[in-house]
This record gives sequence, C-alpha cells and structure tokens, in this order.
Amino acid sequence: MKKIIIYSILFILFATVGGVAYYFYNVFLAANINADPASATYKYLYVRPNDTWNDVITQLDTNKWINHVDDLKACIEYLEKEAPACGKYDLEPNLGNRNFVNRLAYGLSNKAKLQLKMTRYTPWVARNLSRQLPIDSASLADVFLADTLLSKYGLTKESSLALFVRFDTAVQWCLTPKEVETVVLDARERFWNPVRMQKASRTGLSLKDIHILASIVEEETNNAEDRRMVAGVYINRLKKRMPLQACPTARYASGDFTLNRILKKHTKIDSPYNTYKYAGLPPGPIRIPTHNAIDAVLDFIPHKYLYFCAKPDFSGTHNYATNYAEHARNARAYQKALNIRLREQRNKKQ
Repeated sequence: MKKIIIYSILFILFATVGGVAYYFYNVFLAANINADPASATYKYLYVRPNDTWNDVITQLDTNKWINHVDDLKACIEYLEKEAPACGKYDLEPNLGNRNFVNRLAYGLSNKAKLQLKMTRYTPWVARNLSRQLPIDSASLADVFLADTLLSKYGLTKESSLALFVRFDTAVQWCLTPKEVETVVLDARERFWNPVRMQKASRTGLSLKDIHILASIVEEETNNAEDRRMVAGVYINRLKKRMPLQACPTARYASGDFTLNRILKKHTKIDSPYNTYKYAGLPPGPIRIPTHNAIDAVLDFIPHKYLYFCAKPDFSGTHNYATNYAEHARNARAYQKALNIRLREQRNKKQ
C-alpha cells in the first residue's frame, strides 16, 4: 500500500513538473511565430512609434503569423517588457516567443531602403520620404524648409530643391525628422566630393545654380554627350546675358508636365521660371536632377554655340549653331521632318 501511495505521489509530482515544463516550453521556446518569408503574401512586421504589444499581436493575428496568441501574451507578461521598439522586423519561420519578444524589446530591427528619386517640389520630397518611413510629411517639410538649414547652404524656400541629391540607402525604419535631415545632408556631402567641388569652381556657377542648370539640361536630352553640349550652350548664354529660352522651364511654368511640344502661348506664361520671359536662371531647380545630369554640367563641353535644335532624325540629339540664321535653318529642317511624321501617324490611324 505504501508503495502505491509513493508511486502515486511521484506520478503526480512528475506529471506536475512535466506539465509546468511543457507550459513554459510552449510559452518561451516552442515555435509560435510562423511567418514565412518565402510566401507570396509575406510582409515585414512594422512596429510604429507608440505601438503597444497589443498592436503587435493584432498585426500578427491579422496576418495569420501566430499559432497561439495566449502563449505570446503570457511570455510578454513574464518577461515584463514594457513596449516594443519601433522598427521594421523580418520574421523567420518557427520563431519562439522569447526570441521574438526580446528582438522587439531591444529593437533588433532590419534596415529599410530609403530612396529619393525625381520630384519637383520640396513638399513633394517630404511626401516621398514620409511614405517610406513612419513620419508625417508636414514635419519633414518643416525641417527641409527651415530658414536656418537653407541659409547654411545659401538657399531660400524657392531654391530649396537644390538642397537635395538623389540617393538610395539603407536606414533604420524609425527615424525622426532631424535624423532624416542628416541622411539627406550626408548624401549631399558624399556627392559633392572634392573632385566635383573642383569641377564646380571651373564652371563659374554656385552649387545652387549648378543644380538649377542640371535640372533643365536633364529634360532637354537623355544622351550623355549631348547633355554636355547643351550645358555648354546654356553657360555661353548666361555669360552673354542672353535669355536661356529653355523649353523645360516653360513646361514647368505651365504646371502641365505632360506637355511634349512647347507652343508660343507657353513661352508667354508670366512666371519667374519661364526663361523665355525672364533672363538668367529660374529661382530654383525644376526637378531634382540625376547625378549624371549634374556631372554633365560639371563636365560641360566648351564651345561657341548659342543655339541648339532637335535633329530631324529624331535621335534625341541636337544640331548646334553659333548664330540665329543657322539655328533657323536647323529648326525648319526639324519642323519639316516633324510635320511629315505627324502626317504619317494620322494616315495610319485612318
């Protein structure tokens, strides 16, 4: 009888210990987060500023990335982690609760890609970047348009787009507006290295004016060598105080960026950005130029040309002229070829 009692006690003891061990195994160690990066529907886990553990659990549950919600809640309670750290988290399959909670509690997040591409206005820059980070665009715009920042680089609100160079970099997903400013300025400093700064001094233009001119040159042609020639024409015109008469600036002044042909009415638009109406460079860039477009201005080809016109072969390059009479002949040749092409296109549609 005594043996039976002893065995019974031992059985209950082992069962209790085993049950507790099994419980703690499930709460802390067992695979519970089942997100599969190989799945077509997989997304990163994003923890925004001020998110709570309940917000995290809701996201996991909504995406069906968790097997047992109660086990995760128990783990969070036992570990006494106050709040998850803001970040972008990549979750491998079969992740245990303890590893998951510690990863979020200590902010062991993945880097996020942050890109700045072509855009035309500084508030659009803020909007572009805020869509990639948990920051509202108004806060970013306030940082980028702050007088203290702009004056440091010799800029105004009108020329503020010259602050930016395009970049593609990896950052922590949770950045403050000031930290984003640092990313922007670091990209600018990396681009404007000593070699480019030396080239800039040879152009006779400020960095602001180089950004402005590059934004125009980029929209004139996609051909790298042709851009250097076009840049040379505009620099010659600036030196002679001739109006630039750049079609991209008339398009910008119109506000219709889909315009393919600039008509006479567009050249008469009253805007400081319209270089048909106002001499010199416009107040600011008409876009954030590519690195290649800025380099085309820095490496402009010295020559005596003052005019250029698209070639009638529609190659995207230009014929150049030193006087208006020669330019007019080039323009007539292009117009004739264009009229023929348009007529052929109309006939095909009929």
